[in-house]
Amino acid sequence: MNRRRFLAVGSGCVLGALGGASGASADKLPPVDIGSPKKFSEDGISEEFTKDDFFVIRYQGRLFAASTTCPHMGGILQRDPLDSTRIKCGLHGSVFDGEGVAMVGPASSGLVRMGVTVNKEGRVMVNPNQQFPQDKWTDKGCYVEVK
Repeated sequence: MNRRRFLAVGSGCVLGALGGASGASADKLPPVDIGSPKKFSEDGISEEFTKDDFFVIRYQGRLFAASTTCPHMGGILQRDPLDSTRIKCGLHGSVFDGEGVAMVGPASSGLVRMGVTVNKEGRVMVNPNQQFPQDKWTDKGCYVEVK
C-alpha cells in the first residue's frame, strides 16, 4: 500500500470512528480497465495510469502493472527523465529496469506487480488488491501474454 492509499484508508477509518460507525474497514479498490492489449503494441513503460498508482509495462511479450511506490522506503516512482526505459525513485535514487528489477540504489527488490487479466470483452483489467512481489512474477494472474 502506498502513502496515498494509506492516508485515504486511514482518514476513512478515523472519520468512520468519529461518526460512530462500528467496525470501519477499508473497501477493496475496484479493478481498473486499461483498455485493449493492442493499445500496448510495443515494449515500454506507460505512465497513463500513475493516478491509479501503477505503471503499465510491456516487456518481452508480457503486459503487467507495477506499483508506483518504491519497495525500499515508499518513495514515489516515475519514469527516469534521462532514460525512458527505466523507472527512478526521487527519494533515494533507486533505479529499476524496464521489467521492474532493481538496478541501482538502496532498493534490493523489484517493483510489486498487481493482478492483470483479460475479461470476456477482451479488455485488460488491473486488480490493485492483488499484489505480486518479485519472487511471484511468474505466477498466473501477474501478467498477460501479448503478441
